[in-house]
Amino acid sequence: MPFQEPIASTAFPEETRVEIVPLDEMTMPVVTQGIAYWQHLRGDRPYPAREDIRVRDIPGLLKHMVVAKVLDGGADFALNIVGDEVCRCYRALLIHRRMSETFADLPNTVQRWLPIYRRVTLSGVPIAVVVTVGLEMPEVNFTHAETVCLPFGPTGGVPDYIATFGQHTSRSGFSRT
Repeated sequence: MPFQEPIASTAFPEETRVEIVPLDEMTMPVVTQGIAYWQHLRGDRPYPAREDIRVRDIPGLLKHMVVAKVLDGGADFALNIVGDEVCRCYRALLIHRRMSETFADLPNTVQRWLPIYRRVTLSGVPIAVVVTVGLEMPEVNFTHAETVCLPFGPTGGVPDYIATFGQHTSRSGFSRT
């Protein structure tokens, strides 16, 4: 009889693990396609402008995308575009809200992502993240994710938007509902 991993709370870590990794370590198709699209848009610039995004060029990625406007130098972020798959994974309506406004619904999520968004804003450098969800995050509906946070802004200026492409998966038979 083949070994089967028990489906129990002990199969998941107690704490969520968020690991920043090099862009070239991303393996999920949505994320690698999002990185390729961003690199295409930026050309030889440090990052592309927000106006460069053409949603008709990325219809398969839109449901996995967030576009957030940088507010007050990174003190907060306005979630202008939030894909349906992102809302499903976080079980929250996020569009047209500030990140700070989502804290009541997603405290663990905001606590982890706000510093990463700020780091991208201040450095102008993309950040790739691998997440393994722990038991302390019942607000989400996934167990593993890869996400890339990409800066957008004017040539010669600081980033004024952050776009993310993320792909989320769950272990077979697992639901946080």
